[in-house]
Amino acid sequence: MIRRLVAALALLALTNPASAQSELRFALDGAVSGAGAAYILADDGGFFEGEGLLVDVRPTRSALDAVSQVSLGNYAMGAVDFPTFAEFITMNPGAPVISVMVIHDRPAFTVVGLKSHGIETVNDLAGHRVGHDSDSLMVNRLQNLANSNGFRLIDVTLTHRDPASMAAALAAGEVDAIAGFGYALLPDLARLGVSADDLTVLPMADNGVVLYGEVLVVNSDYAKKSSGTVTKLLAAVTKAWQATLADPDAAIAAVVARNADLDPALEAERLRMIISENVLTDWVVENGLGAPNQARQEWNVAQLQDNPDFINSENRESFFAIDFIPSAKDRAVKYERLARASASPTRSGPEGSSRNEPRLGRCPASHPSPSWRIDFSRNKGVWAASEGAVDFSLRW
Repeated sequence: MIRRLVAALALLALTNPASAQSELRFALDGAVSGAGAAYILADDGGFFEGEGLLVDVRPTRSALDAVSQVSLGNYAMGAVDFPTFAEFITMNPGAPVISVMVIHDRPAFTVVGLKSHGIETVNDLAGHRVGHDSDSLMVNRLQNLANSNGFRLIDVTLTHRDPASMAAALAAGEVDAIAGFGYALLPDLARLGVSADDLTVLPMADNGVVLYGEVLVVNSDYAKKSSGTVTKLLAAVTKAWQATLADPDAAIAAVVARNADLDPALEAERLRMIISENVLTDWVVENGLGAPNQARQEWNVAQLQDNPDFINSENRESFFAIDFIPSAKDRAVKYERLARASASPTRSGPEGSSRNEPRLGRCPASHPSPSWRIDFSRNKGVWAASEGAVDFSLRW
């Protein structure tokens, strides 16, 4: 923040008021947390400034609020989950907002159930109580899950829960399973002391849901008149994500500097789960951050059509506008594969789930440590998986 003020004063000193650059706003899809660490680092770590931009990264109420604010022009850019964005623009024809870069190649949508309540596979959800933290987003994802696995969502008792009480409801046995973002649910369950031995973790990406996760969206009217600025915004965010992958602790330090009430260890765990489970996939390692995948895009549109909040629109060019992303060289991720310390897990998803390519960073269900805790150690400039929980390291 101080860095941004200094940069603003420097620009004002070098230019007259008429030519001084105005500050842009970037929308998070919720509160400040480890999930948005890369974007906060882009701001406070000088990556936006390095591209000659003044950017204020701000929290919003939700992903829907974020995409709405970008559409209204109150924010130039934001980070939201792809289904929320896609359903928003199909329900609001002509809304000036486009998706310009994929960040979470693998979605974080996850169901966590209690084995003691009979939850072993996604098909066990039928006849049980499932808590969810939004009125439509997660219900629609559960519908995708049901369609991909042959059970009826109508046979599931859905219970809306406040996001802050989701983990507590499962811990208390008030529900049999909860559905949300894995990086939000699992660290909270660990904090509450829920035994990993009683948890079944069911990533929807392992069970037929091929949707993208988080994407960057931009106001399309702004993009038309300021395409160079949008290109610079993506360049800065890409560099910030590369820095975050190389040193997650630095990104978490920026987050905690914004909100000292956060638990640094808990937020660090969220971020490392996102890195291993959602960002660093085989596709990203081979093609770089945000690389387009035509076949995957078609699968996304096809699967979204399962949901009542998605209207089959011909305006699909808004879904994946790739004109502004950095070059493949500039999006590259430095990566080194490690030998697996344990066997690959057996997937409980249907055959159709193979459409979502096998991903790096999955936690083997057979691993003796909690399968939902991802532990990293820093050793001589290398982030390496400890005890085989994930199968990659990063060098910088």
